[in-house]
Amino acid sequence: MEAVQQQVAVAKPTPKNVHDTVMSFGVSDLDAGLVADCLNVGKSTTWMNNDPVSDNINERLAAFLEEHGFGFEITVTPVRGRYIWDVKKHGSRQ
Repeated sequence: MEAVQQQVAVAKPTPKNVHDTVMSFGVSDLDAGLVADCLNVGKSTTWMNNDPVSDNINERLAAFLEEHGFGFEITVTPVRGRYIWDVKKHGSRQ
């Protein structure tokens, strides 16, 4: 008898759930909304602002994206009192 590999579909959170979860990581309402929109629409984008973020934001976002099977990477980089947000699909050259 052959073993058949089963794929388990991971339910993606709603944009509101993404927004609320990302805010719980220590992110502003504006940034959480932009992340939720990018993941919902499936678009890559970059922006910069001075809204503070928690120290471990990159790790928390990476764990959230992996847990829910989003094919995205998000990095937040501090630069001169501001933060650069980079949301991109895996393999994107943007």
